[in-house]
Amino acid sequence: MSLVETICFIIYSLLIYKIGGITFVVKNLISIIIIMGLITIVAINVLGNEKETVKTAETAKKTESASTNEKEDTTYQVEYVAPDFELKTLKGETVRLSDYVGKKVILNFWATWCPPCKEEVPHMQKIYEEYKNQGIEILAVNVTNKDKGEEAVAQFVKEHGLTFEVLLDEEGFVASKYQVFTLPTTYMIDTKGNMIDIIEGPMNEALLKELINKAE
Repeated sequence: MSLVETICFIIYSLLIYKIGGITFVVKNLISIIIIMGLITIVAINVLGNEKETVKTAETAKKTESASTNEKEDTTYQVEYVAPDFELKTLKGETVRLSDYVGKKVILNFWATWCPPCKEEVPHMQKIYEEYKNQGIEILAVNVTNKDKGEEAVAQFVKEHGLTFEVLLDEEGFVASKYQVFTLPTTYMIDTKGNMIDIIEGPMNEALLKELINKAE
């Protein structure tokens, strides 16, 4: 029997008594109000203590869980797999990102009208020429649905003498999948297909080399 039930039983016993075999109920309203007030106070205190105990247990559980996760993070490196996609090149060939697993991939989103894109592209071409025989690939995804069309892309590639792969995101699905809001945006992908860095804005040779060296 709980504390509240015990108190109620005692009070009920006090309120009821027998005279000549007939049961009479004390009808002292003020006494009943006082007694019920005491019951309410006791009940609130008891329930409050129970809730506090549950809250304390939940807090301890959450703290223990957070502590466990923190320990796991120091032991295992969190890896984010780059979403796979399939796009066409200017030559009409189909390219899948997953085909490049085993190589370090610089995945760049750009447009012909974008000044920062024009600023970084010579650095990208130079780095590609330097590292292309060392397992480094550059996939330049043109956000074609927000650009001036395939002909404008082809003209841009010709003017800048680009020899790395230029892909056409004609529907904008890939840019949306990678949540690209700023041009240029570049993802560094390691040999296991994991994204390890995201760069918003133009890159130079020093930054490109730093990204390559960080990837495994």
